[in-house]
Amino acid sequence: MSDEGKGHIDVHPGKRKGGLLHYIPYFLFILILYVVVKAMNIDMHATVGNGTWAISWGEVFLILAAVLALAEQMKVSHPGIDNTAEALAQVAMGVVQLVLFVLGVAGVVGFGWFNDASFLIQTLISLSASIVAIMINARTLRRTMALGDN
Repeated sequence: MSDEGKGHIDVHPGKRKGGLLHYIPYFLFILILYVVVKAMNIDMHATVGNGTWAISWGEVFLILAAVLALAEQMKVSHPGIDNTAEALAQVAMGVVQLVLFVLGVAGVVGFGWFNDASFLIQTLISLSASIVAIMINARTLRRTMALGDN
């Protein structure tokens, strides 16, 4: 059955979304990796490597957060496709990270891992990326609707 008449303009015919994985925010993978690193009692200030280019674990996570924030934007930037669910999942992930940080700062037992400057910066990157994702999705949908009216 065709999508014609359903308000959906597919400018990439035949191109389908990546299934359930497409809806999972990339920051969930960073969160899981963060918990694994913390569970292994690795200090976020400890260096990865020992040469001239040694960086801390915290810096590794910040680089990952920046790269994945850009990748998250790609999920919602397809004209003609309503990616509101993906954008809202990104917002939800940012809110989860913020709640974990607040619980860590408040001293709630079991959440001390999240009382860390590195985690705060990751959370701010995640929340910023999710706001931009909402805006990108809205603008691509608005442009699509405007083109469809002509």
